[in-house]
Amino acid sequence: MSRVLVAYATRCGSTREVAEAVGRALAEAGLAVEVRPVGEVQGIGPYRAVVVGSPIRGGRWLPEATGFVRKHREALRRIPVAYFALGLSLLEGTEAAEGKAAAALEPARKQVPPVEVGLFAGALDPRKLSPFLQLLMRLIRAPVGDFRDWEAVRAWTEGLAAKLKEG
Repeated sequence: MSRVLVAYATRCGSTREVAEAVGRALAEAGLAVEVRPVGEVQGIGPYRAVVVGSPIRGGRWLPEATGFVRKHREALRRIPVAYFALGLSLLEGTEAAEGKAAAALEPARKQVPPVEVGLFAGALDPRKLSPFLQLLMRLIRAPVGDFRDWEAVRAWTEGLAAKLKEG
């Protein structure tokens, strides 16, 4: 059975946890799945589809996530690719916030158009941040807590699994 790669970039671990949940849901749908940090992926050859996820920081995906897509773009263009992003701005639940989050993926979309995109609220635990980022988060009054909607992640992944099984 061909494998599906769920590759992720993270700073504090919450995106890793979402990537693992995506991997579990894909596996429950009958797909063979491997979940790995983007920096550990040597090549795309063994995979029939790839899901890439990253938090949004400063209005952008983490550089290593965008770099992963750029580095592997030729191989990724030949298989189904999906993206997901986590961001605290998505807590607003507005079209404007969703548009900004979607714009964070534009550099990756230009390299490889995705078959699906999942946008989810993230988590902020100041204890996992550097002192500078802790101060910055306080100054901008960023909401503290875990705002990930696991049911939304699961629903998105189930829809993605159906698409991947078709193709």
